[in-house]
Amino acid sequence: MGVGKRKGVAALAREYLRPAPAPSAITVAMAKAAERRAKGLPVYNFASGNVGMLPLNLGLFACLKLAVREGLEEGLSLLASAVAEGVKEALVEKPIGLAYSPVGGTSDVKALVLRYFKEVHGLSLKEDALDHVIATAGGQMALAASLRALRPGTKLLMRRWEYEPASAIARNSGLVEVRLPLEEDLSLDLSALEGRVPRGSVFYVSMPNNPTGFTSPEELRRICELMAEHGGGVIWDAPYIFTILKLARGKATFDQGFLDRVLDAFRAVGREHHEVMCILSSLSKTCLIAGLRFGMACACPEWVSNMQAILARECLSSPTPSFIVAKAVLNAFLAKPITHVWTCRVLAERLTVLMEEVGDHLILPGNGTFGALYVLLRTPEDGARFAAKLLEEHGIVVVPGEGFYGGPVSAVRLSLVATPWTEGDEEWLSAVKALRKALGGGS
Repeated sequence: MGVGKRKGVAALAREYLRPAPAPSAITVAMAKAAERRAKGLPVYNFASGNVGMLPLNLGLFACLKLAVREGLEEGLSLLASAVAEGVKEALVEKPIGLAYSPVGGTSDVKALVLRYFKEVHGLSLKEDALDHVIATAGGQMALAASLRALRPGTKLLMRRWEYEPASAIARNSGLVEVRLPLEEDLSLDLSALEGRVPRGSVFYVSMPNNPTGFTSPEELRRICELMAEHGGGVIWDAPYIFTILKLARGKATFDQGFLDRVLDAFRAVGREHHEVMCILSSLSKTCLIAGLRFGMACACPEWVSNMQAILARECLSSPTPSFIVAKAVLNAFLAKPITHVWTCRVLAERLTVLMEEVGDHLILPGNGTFGALYVLLRTPEDGARFAAKLLEEHGIVVVPGEGFYGGPVSAVRLSLVATPWTEGDEEWLSAVKALRKALGGGS
């Protein structure tokens, strides 16, 4: 098992998990072949219709040159170099990227994922605890599998404002959604939770929170304590853990020291409570590779094997070239975790512009800490109707808040990253000015 036993933890029943379905015989056989090949053992493979293996030894490409542009910010240069390395491995040396690869990731991919959770989240897992981790085609696939691994009828607790797809996936999987009220500063009303946690329930929380940006290691810790006391579990959706800003004096700033302190606090929570958690993450936000689709999850082996079986019934393979490139990116990030720095500076500048131009309409956390890539905008009418008007009359595209709130609400979600960045960020400034005008603030 990859973790030392702690009193009261080893005997966790985890009654909220459904029995794992039988694994697909095809994907099991494919994984065995891939494992032998990775170890350099002889393998005579009759396992699958892996037609992408046929040209493996033919060398389809004579050369493929990817030169990293000079003068890039250090984090972007690191990212570009890692992507180039991954593309070369996936297609040039041997076109292995055209072939199937194991659902859930190869052992070398899982080893990097395990290292990520040990180093970033502070988990006290052994080096060989690969049964605690899984790699998925994007963080949303990890989210879906983690929820679908729960028994139908399980109560799923979540904050009033929460990531929209989690709610839809939960309801479609037969879970019972329970929304919990928030205080005016967007913190959870813990008094509404204490003493009223249904036994065997699960708490889903995105932290930093999508869509509000609310971030609090202390709140996450208390959630974990309460769920553990009542035989429950926690799904911590944490893809935004490196995009955390400080709010003060009407502006947003990126402070690496501040981020490090918040990360240390989150590590302490992970170290103490990971036995009751399924932690989800991805490289999309931290490393600017959303389109490559590389997600990760870490949980007890029972939860992970359940997720693995669910995905293997629906996918014959991981997205092989994406995983090879993502492996190179993750390896580079773990060696030098700086790819988020440039992104955070852009986020801080853009959020500050919003605060200056339409600050009276923004719904911001009251604790001075902001995470994730989105901000809520209060609207003069129902958010869905207002979003339709913004698009039809002004060409402004936003997301109605209803799905995040769990019902009608006069708010919409704004993305801070949907507009490409260039020096001076003129496109973003134009978008914010258009939004201000639409809100009645003039040109």
